[in-house]
Amino acid sequence: MSIDVIENQIGRFLAREAPEVMSIKGAWGVGKTYAWNKYLVNAKNQNKVALKKYSYVSLFGINSLGDLKFSIFENMVDRRSIGRRPTVESFKNNTANLLKSLGKKSLPLFSSNASIDHYHSMINSLAFLSLEKTIICIDDFERKGKSIEAQDILGLMTQLKEQKKCKIVLILNDESLSDDSSIDYIKLREKVIDTELRFAPTAEDCVAIALGSDRIARQLGQNIIKLGINNIRIIKKIEKLSALLVPLLKVYEDQVLSQALQTVALLSWCYYGQSNATPDYSFVVSRNSAFSDLDDEVALTTQQQDWCAFLRNYDNYSVDEFDQQIARLVENGYVDEKNFLKEAAILNEKILAARSENSFQEAWQKFNESFDNNDQEVINCLSDSFKNNAKYISPVNLDGTVRLLRNLGKDKLATKIINLYIEKRDKETELFNLEASSFSGEIRDREVILKFREKHESLRTKLSVLELCDFILANAGCCEEEEIQLSQATTAEFIQLFKSQHGEKLTRYIDLCLKFSRLGGMAEYQRDIADKASAALKNIGKESQLNASRVRRFGIKIN
Repeated sequence: MSIDVIENQIGRFLAREAPEVMSIKGAWGVGKTYAWNKYLVNAKNQNKVALKKYSYVSLFGINSLGDLKFSIFENMVDRRSIGRRPTVESFKNNTANLLKSLGKKSLPLFSSNASIDHYHSMINSLAFLSLEKTIICIDDFERKGKSIEAQDILGLMTQLKEQKKCKIVLILNDESLSDDSSIDYIKLREKVIDTELRFAPTAEDCVAIALGSDRIARQLGQNIIKLGINNIRIIKKIEKLSALLVPLLKVYEDQVLSQALQTVALLSWCYYGQSNATPDYSFVVSRNSAFSDLDDEVALTTQQQDWCAFLRNYDNYSVDEFDQQIARLVENGYVDEKNFLKEAAILNEKILAARSENSFQEAWQKFNESFDNNDQEVINCLSDSFKNNAKYISPVNLDGTVRLLRNLGKDKLATKIINLYIEKRDKETELFNLEASSFSGEIRDREVILKFREKHESLRTKLSVLELCDFILANAGCCEEEEIQLSQATTAEFIQLFKSQHGEKLTRYIDLCLKFSRLGGMAEYQRDIADKASAALKNIGKESQLNASRVRRFGIKIN
């Protein structure tokens, strides 16, 4: 039955005063209650609810007809309050109206000799008297207490309809009914139920019911429809988790948010889903490559092959470090903001880099893909690409562009682009280290090579003796350049370093510098570090007898 037919049937049910019983049945989580409430509120807002009173009751935990009757009375609200939860005030009003309707005739009922059980039974009976011409929703039929029989509930519904002129809607998951309840429902539904609706919405129906129409809702809806999620509980969970991510991603590219929404929809569905068609959550979060299912060394079951096919249809989905942070959100219910934003920033850089590289390639296409007389257009495109995207263009592409400009007689522009490139990437020390670069042999323009070397040298010499020592301590075994720079420091600079330090750091710096004298086969620059550090300590030791004693513990003798 289509969702439009169900909405029309519920609208018809609410708009007429005639007593009637309607059941809405369907699988877990498909949104039976959610849809009922939405259509009920819509009907109220359009003044299309015929009866003046409404009560909603869940059978979860209710174990007797008396409790059910009182719960219906307790949750009863005026038609104007549909969509709001019953309150203490609404219960007081129900009680006051009940007593007012009974008047003085009720006084003999409240005998001073009556027991508490008598009062409880009497109140239940009086409450039931007030249930006249009321719309009553009885939900969670499959979750009723064990002490109350399904046939008794169905019998009460008949009584409410025939004696109290009520309209009753029964909401149930018929797939989860116990055997006895299922037998009773099937046996009695023909006598009790006037209209029976099967609620089985499509993913499109659920998106229309559960989500709004703003940009984020539309993006989520597209992912949900692509996944085929027709469980409104899961959709609302996806919406709730997405609301935690959206404010954090406002400063990033739209593609970052799009990936976040794509991931939160898939992982939430896999984590909370109860369908055999849902891919296994652990399998999905372990798929860290779009080509991992092509690995011949890993034998996949038939079911896993189906999951892989499903993920391929979901934009060939695989999990990266950013997605792993969203997985933590799905599992824990909260965002680790520090790590999430760190990975969001990295993803944002990748997106910008890819976009910039595409922009650069588009500029080159004007050169490669025609014989048009458009040399100025080619030059302008390449120049603009460097102005906007130098941060994301490789040194090799810089070199190629510069050599093309020189061939076109644009040496001044070539120099300008080299300078612009270096300015834009001013802090990237290792980018300009051609000796250690894997692409150094591909760079052939002499000006690029010269200026890269000059820039690298200038960045190296900016490090102080203290900064060099900290770098070497933090990166043991891979600091040849820094050690060479440290060897170029003067004895006076080593004296200044040692005298500026106190506590544990002083010992660490001295041991670092002196260790080279204890190494076998040390390089000349390492010997220079040890010699200058020793000379600095001897000078410090000569300042006083106390300092002479202090440097002696490092093996330094003054005389």
